[in-house]
Amino acid sequence: MSLKPLRYSLISLLSLMSLVGHAQDIAPLTTGPVRTSQPTQATALRGQALSLPFFDDFTSPQEGVPKVQNWLPQGGVLVNNRMAFEPPTRGVATFDGLRSNGAAYGVGGTSTLDSLISQPINLSGRTAADKLYLGFFWQAGNIRSGPSFSSSSRPVFLQLEFKDNTGSWRQVWVERSTGERTAFRQKFIAITQPQYLHGDFQFRFRASGNVATNEDNWSVDYVRLAPLGPTPPRTVVDTLYQDVAISKPLSSLLARGSAMPIWQFNAASNPASQLNPATFTTVNNLDKSGFPTPLLATGTLQVLPAGPVVTFPTSAPSTLLSNQQQVRVEGNLSALTLPNTAEAKSIRHRITLVSNEINPLTLPNDTISRVTELSDYYAYDDGTAEARLSIPPFDQPGNRFYALRFEVNRPDQVRSIRIRPVYPQAAGRQITVNIWDVDPDPTFNGQPAATAKASQSVVIPASLPAGQTFLEVVFATPVPVSGRFYAGYGHGPTGLLVANAIPFGLDLNSPIPADAFWQFTPGWTQPTGIAYPPGALMLRPVLTNNVLAVAPASVAATYSIFPNPNTDGQVQVQGLYVQAVVLDALGRAVWQQPATERGRPTLDLNALPAGVYLVQLTLADKLTVTKRLVLTK
Repeated sequence: MSLKPLRYSLISLLSLMSLVGHAQDIAPLTTGPVRTSQPTQATALRGQALSLPFFDDFTSPQEGVPKVQNWLPQGGVLVNNRMAFEPPTRGVATFDGLRSNGAAYGVGGTSTLDSLISQPINLSGRTAADKLYLGFFWQAGNIRSGPSFSSSSRPVFLQLEFKDNTGSWRQVWVERSTGERTAFRQKFIAITQPQYLHGDFQFRFRASGNVATNEDNWSVDYVRLAPLGPTPPRTVVDTLYQDVAISKPLSSLLARGSAMPIWQFNAASNPASQLNPATFTTVNNLDKSGFPTPLLATGTLQVLPAGPVVTFPTSAPSTLLSNQQQVRVEGNLSALTLPNTAEAKSIRHRITLVSNEINPLTLPNDTISRVTELSDYYAYDDGTAEARLSIPPFDQPGNRFYALRFEVNRPDQVRSIRIRPVYPQAAGRQITVNIWDVDPDPTFNGQPAATAKASQSVVIPASLPAGQTFLEVVFATPVPVSGRFYAGYGHGPTGLLVANAIPFGLDLNSPIPADAFWQFTPGWTQPTGIAYPPGALMLRPVLTNNVLAVAPASVAATYSIFPNPNTDGQVQVQGLYVQAVVLDALGRAVWQQPATERGRPTLDLNALPAGVYLVQLTLADKLTVTKRLVLTK
């Protein structure tokens, strides 16, 4: 009898035992994205109070500051379609406990956090007979979990306040956390008191919670202030439009993962097989009239910026029942053919509802889209983190490597691995990235080999360049891979002996296949795959197309960069090339040329601090030329 199945069973048991404390590795974020705003429009600058109806379902912007036509540009609230759990419409306003610059409010304790303040609204001349109502949906918690329990010493709540005719704010509603995540609930508040019926009326939501992380989240959606409906039945539900709205983020264009190198896509025996046969979203019927609503959906795909728009088949219920929620609408992309060309591609696919709505305020929530990059890397994540996943220190029990499984359609090389450290905790810590082949022993069914094929250690810098969220760790020599391979990170034997784990970003909106996530524990003969909460490790192997080689000296001599030393970050390139990457003195990629700027004669390196760098130019024949650059600033 073979001993290997027995050994594997014992290892699997140990792995399951380790999961008892494994959930502790998933935690709230301490930093987040900087909130960006759309250009200010004239309606927000005219100095006049808004008129009724007031409506915002936070469908725009896609992510950033609430639109200034309705809200004051302050308060730290994040408009997004990724933090809430099963929202009424795509896009909510999340009180995520982080400032507008993405930083935490403090280092400990509980206090007032984000606020959402309406622009002034003209209610002068209104009376109680107008029966004005403010309606909104609210949720305690986020996609990860509920907020912490509210107590007298640690108040965790969301409250609503009205500004009266003396300019004072008065609380009209408050919801305190029970420690559990709630479904979205709808609330209506009558505005009948004379002190609120004035020409400079405002309302504001304010949240209180943990100042150190985004643990204590609340979200609001579908905010509307309007008179009661004029037609029978005269009930509060008349304040809602007939509205069928998209809710969940649209799933990936690809059948496996969220991004892949364009040449690997083209190398598939049937490239259409790489596309998702069931990309989907969900829809909600917000109409509570009791009557069903007819529904159709269309799907379109376009290679950006100006490729032809092609359609793909979708499936959706022909009708939605009154108030029916979270109904799946999906499309089949696998019958489409993408241009079989070598250049990197940005591809947008979209699902649009056809529900015969006529109100221009609610029509935007009938459409959702997603852009996929077919460039030079593989990914499962969508680029944004909703939580952090930590690697325990090397000197503590339970130390692990985390890894993801990838497949190449033809042999290639891994040049680097991009990882998403969570600051400030990750700064100054040492991490090791690895590549593993498949174990050659067939009894282990394609698991990773026990020993890494290649490793590269790096100290995480104090910060990343502006606009960059991933740290790129470059291998000293590109690592050959074929078929299945595994890429991951951990402390490894060179890990620094420190007390705290290192946190990295975890995308909770991108479920990954059951065989994609792996953990490795030192001392075990074989690694073991584990079940894990839905979400994607933010780890991206960057490939070379298997032809990345150094250009001959005679070719390199025809290229130059100037001025060098450089004082303003505007670097001129002499010679034709297709892509540029800037490496620091340790060989880490600190700047990568945006796809829209590839091959341009000027590199905008203004965001990089003064120092010595290597500018790596990839030529049309995939050879590379590297030039030393000094930025003095």
